[in-house]
Parts: sequence; C-alpha cells; structure tokens
Amino acid sequence: MSKKLHILVVDDATFTRDLVKKGVKLGYPGFVVHEATNGRQAQAKLSTGGFDLVLCDWEMPEVSGLEVLEWMRQDPNLADIPFVMITSRGDREHVVQAVEKGATNYIVKPFTNEKLFEVVTRALTKSQGISPKQLKKLGSLDSQTPASESVSTLSGGLSGDLNIAEHLEAGGSEPAARKERAVPRRKVIAQIRYSGGTIGCLVKEVDFYQVQAIVKRPDPMPAILEQATFDFSTDDDQRTSRVNAYIYSLQAGEKRQDTDFLKITLRFVDDDPEKQDHLGYYFSTIDG
Repeated sequence: MSKKLHILVVDDATFTRDLVKKGVKLGYPGFVVHEATNGRQAQAKLSTGGFDLVLCDWEMPEVSGLEVLEWMRQDPNLADIPFVMITSRGDREHVVQAVEKGATNYIVKPFTNEKLFEVVTRALTKSQGISPKQLKKLGSLDSQTPASESVSTLSGGLSGDLNIAEHLEAGGSEPAARKERAVPRRKVIAQIRYSGGTIGCLVKEVDFYQVQAIVKRPDPMPAILEQATFDFSTDDDQRTSRVNAYIYSLQAGEKRQDTDFLKITLRFVDDDPEKQDHLGYYFSTIDG
C-alpha cells in the first residue's frame, strides 16, 4: 500500500480544530489532513469521497457530530469509514450512545497528543488491515512530498489564515456588545479539566469569552496554551455545560513562592449558542 491517507477533522472551534490537526501531523506527517468548520460542511466534503478517517466534535450547532455519524452510517459509500467522536462529555451514558450509533472510538476533551495518536492508530490499523509499523511507514514523509505540504507539516497543520495567532497578538479583543463582566450566582459547581487531571475552582470573574478563577495548586501543573474544558452546572435547573477553552494565563495566588493557590484564566473557544445562553444564566451581570 502506497496511497496517502486522508483525514477529515470536524470542529466549529478553530483552536480545537488546529490542535487535532497538529496532533495528527505530529504522529503521521505524511497524512493529508482536511478540515470542516461544522457538521454541514463535513457532510458536503464527505459526499465527494476519498476519506479514510473522520475525527469529529460532538457538540456543534445546527448539525451535531452525532447527526453526522448517523448520516454516514446510513450511506453505503460512507458507512465503513472509521469515525472517532471528540467530546467534552466523558460520562458513560454519552459514550455508550456514540458507540451504539456506530462510532469507532471516542476521545474526551481535553486530551493529549499521545491519546490522539493511540486512537488514530487503532482506528486505521483495523480499517486498513495493516500493522502499526506499516501505518507508521505509510504516514511518514517521503522525498515526493510537495514543498507546500512540507510547510504545512512544519507548522503542525495550522489553518492558513493563522487567525488564532492574530487573535492572541491582538490581545483577544472581542466585539464590545458582549463585554459584560459577571460574578457567579449561588449554588455554582465548577471545575477545570486539563491533560493532567481535574481541579475544582472558585470563579472570580467571567464573561462570554473567558473565566478567571482560583484553584489549589495542582500536580502536574497545567501549561500555558494547553487545551482545557470549563465544566459548570446550576443546581436549580440541573443544567450542565462543558465549554472548550485553552489556558491563557497562570499567576501565583499570593506573593510568596510556596503558595498553595493559583489564579488561572481560561479563554473560551466555543461558539455554541446553548453554552453561551447557559453562561448568561449562570452568572449575574455586574456591568456592561
């Protein structure tokens, strides 16, 4: 087998999409990685054929990852393509639901490159009928790789417009219309999940784009720009939301080196209207 394998990464959050693309390219630089910004665009691209694996976010507006999966499994031309669900929902109920609908495997956010490599390897060795060693060779760069693809590989497969870099350089500026600062209501439960584990947090301030919180110093320490998830719930209406984010800053909570507390800021990368609606309900606006 000498053909290049084509992977489709589907996520409405550019930051998460770039992380997945970069992770695939780190393990298999010879793979051709495509992207779709939502479920509907994914369906259009998949209809053209030629894909060997789909890595798809579950929670997307309009057409969810679960709906994309169901649609694929009903199409004879797409039914056998391995499908890995990427989700911030790690509870057994949702995992079982994805598997019952035909998911090959799943990854819970936030995840490591090692975990992504493991899941991709398992899915493709089974579907292609080859060994991990053969897949590694198939996914390596060769002398025939076009220069443009080499540049993409070196950049980790990041989006060509580099809008994430521009966003960071601009200080994450957002439209003024939604710059409300807020404090938590009562009966709030919140936690932050990152590659090293899960930590409870005391929310100090939040808006629709970021959250600032106090956490007890964890081990291992999270890293700047690391993928993370902000999980929060409200007792009175029993709603729970998981907002995809990245770690924007870490600061000592006290003016001493041996402090047990950190100030942490997460920048949100989700544009899901339901999650933003919950954020607006979860916090009381104090200015705007």
